[in-house]
Amino acid sequence: MRLLKVSFLAVWFSKGSPSVAPLVLTVIPLLFPMEKLFTLLLNILCLIGVVYSAPIGNSTLGQDVSIDTRAGSCFPALGFRSLNPDKGPPSTPVSNWWCPLESENGFFGFTYAAWDCQSRQKMEADFGRMRSQFKSRYVRMYGWCDDDGTYLNNMVKAAYKSGVGIYATIWFGFDGDDAWMGRRDQLVNVIKTNPLARYVIRSVDVGSEPLFDWVLPPQELANQIYYVKSLIGQYGIKVSISEMQYGYSVQGDSQMVLDAEDVVHAHELAFFDWDATTGQNAMPSLLSSTNWFVQQTHWTKKIIYTQTGWPTNANVWQPNSPNAVASVESATAFYNLLDGACEQLKGITPQGGV
Repeated sequence: MRLLKVSFLAVWFSKGSPSVAPLVLTVIPLLFPMEKLFTLLLNILCLIGVVYSAPIGNSTLGQDVSIDTRAGSCFPALGFRSLNPDKGPPSTPVSNWWCPLESENGFFGFTYAAWDCQSRQKMEADFGRMRSQFKSRYVRMYGWCDDDGTYLNNMVKAAYKSGVGIYATIWFGFDGDDAWMGRRDQLVNVIKTNPLARYVIRSVDVGSEPLFDWVLPPQELANQIYYVKSLIGQYGIKVSISEMQYGYSVQGDSQMVLDAEDVVHAHELAFFDWDATTGQNAMPSLLSSTNWFVQQTHWTKKIIYTQTGWPTNANVWQPNSPNAVASVESATAFYNLLDGACEQLKGITPQGGV
């Protein structure tokens, strides 16, 4: 296993190579396979107001324990103890299960590449390490395992056992085919038929950068968001897309997509700006993009950075600015920038901050 954790930028590589030394919230000076840079860019900012009640441990595995008996804890707070997925769903109603969006900000967790079709045992090991060693609360699904639904059901069980929620993605891929429709239907079926799924899947993205990749015209994409919401909204699962600000302009007006989303899942990739320099100088880009999302959604929607970070090299993906510096030092500076801007970001965004 290869793990890269660069500032709040964190990616879980699940095949090949030994694991690295456990350094938390610091930079591991590690070279990694840049041919999958799109899996490098993760998840969610700042360590302000992280939901934390107690270190994970003293498992109640196998017990059906009401949230009310856990000192007011909620899923997936770090004090929330593991349960046995083979014992079935908890007695707590879904409406009382999740931590409020207003309480959730800070580092959420790792993006997990699904195309390796990992076994349930492998996912339990990976998710458990994310949780216990790095204090993750969520895992973001990226890619797809094209099977009969076994993989998704195993992911739900592994996440439930490990105490992490899932940010699921309907994967369009890069081939321009309609395989995504079957994937959509499979994910919806798992949510409806696996009684644990509604206790684990926090949100569903109808694509990762689907506007930027031109997979659907904006109105058709908005229609798909509404369609998925009509199928799973009853379970309290949020539906959105994961996209850059720039993605909302490449096909013309895409406001109807933002209007359809329950929450904003933003990609903040300042390294690719035309005027990018170093990670420590990225704040104007972050503020500009974040303010745009706030304004376009009229201060009504939670904003989550589902992809952010600064690369350690540009071996594959080149910057658009000749002055952009890709290095471990610049990635460290970007991390420090975010870490120092938590209160500022919390002050300019609704529902508890980024």
